[in-house]
Amino acid sequence: MQRAYGKDNFYFWENIIRNTDGLLFGGMDKEVIDKDSIIIYIGILDRKKGIVRSGWSCQSDIGTALGFLQHVFLPTSFYTWIDRESNGFFIPLSPFNIVKTEVLNNILNSDDKEANADALRMEKAYNYLDSIWKNEKEMKKVKLKKFCHEFNNLWDQDPERKLFIRIFEKPDEIFDFILEGSEDEFEEVIEEEIEMSISDLKFMCENAYDEPLINKNLIKILNNKIPIWF
Repeated sequence: MQRAYGKDNFYFWENIIRNTDGLLFGGMDKEVIDKDSIIIYIGILDRKKGIVRSGWSCQSDIGTALGFLQHVFLPTSFYTWIDRESNGFFIPLSPFNIVKTEVLNNILNSDDKEANADALRMEKAYNYLDSIWKNEKEMKKVKLKKFCHEFNNLWDQDPERKLFIRIFEKPDEIFDFILEGSEDEFEEVIEEEIEMSISDLKFMCENAYDEPLINKNLIKILNNKIPIWF
């Protein structure tokens, strides 16, 4: 009998990676959004590689969000960021320690000290995520928010090459995030970019729990209308 792995284990996620198209950026967009849900907005940008990928996903609870970031997003980020010879965009189908070993072997003869330093930083990020599992739900949320803040301070600084994570406990936090990111622009410009009125966006985010049609389509709408917001 095959062992049943938990969300804290890569092998739980391996099957999901294999069977979910577009997993990083909305592949689970049919998730029902409720008060346990965590909505995640992530981005991986590397102009030299021609990679500009970002999008929204809904994770059913804080444990799913934590596992998604630890076992899907971070290994993908590590592979994309550290292996400068790789082409294309892939979600690795191996645990983080194997991805790390294989990538570092590829750059073994490289004099790229920055890549080696970045690999150590990324490994530290993985280990921090791994340490969060021992906490209760509310402390998991606190520590995951802390992780995202520190991660973004480190990796979301260069307009040509960046990684970032935003997490939202409630859909109405998305509205605040979008307006904060465009506070210097006129409302008409924002509405043109998101292809809807600000009032419609506000209504959608504030009523996602109670309106079944919005609940069912929120992530899809965000990925269609606002996939790139950085």
